[in-house]
Amino acid sequence: MNKRKIKIMYFYSDLYESARKLSKLSKKIREEVGDVKIHLVNIEDSSNNDLTELYGVSAVPVMIFLTSKGKVAARRSASLSDVKVIHEVADRIHRGELPNPEAEKLRAKILEVFNSATQRSELTQLIVDQIRNDILEADSESEIYELINSHISLINHTICDLEQFKRALQRFSRKPDFLV
Repeated sequence: MNKRKIKIMYFYSDLYESARKLSKLSKKIREEVGDVKIHLVNIEDSSNNDLTELYGVSAVPVMIFLTSKGKVAARRSASLSDVKVIHEVADRIHRGELPNPEAEKLRAKILEVFNSATQRSELTQLIVDQIRNDILEADSESEIYELINSHISLINHTICDLEQFKRALQRFSRKPDFLV
């Protein structure tokens, strides 16, 4: 087992978490885990905008695990206090299970399609962001395929629900003089 340092980029908001408490917690984690280096990134600080964009962070908290060579190995939407997650991911990186090249290729293809798709409403953007975040956190091809099937089912149910609301609203709408 190769015990090289793993870097964790921990993205947080000072609206919800204190940098002072996080610094103490990261020191405790480094002492406990030993082979991690934690970099705290406050998304409220404009000097971190490039990092936030580079790693595609749209919600916090999120941990980006990097190999000793700086390659993204895993991503987790979890608090830094969730040491169990840190241990699990670090162990998988050391065993060579992460990053998973096949999952990375599939993820890249999916995200490329997502980036080119039209997103006309905030609701669509919310759904796409959730799917994107879930896919970014999947570690294997099978996890990605399970997520795809789950989200397809969810989208189908949402479409049916929205069609019902649309019909209900149409019963009460005034007929416009023009088409939108």
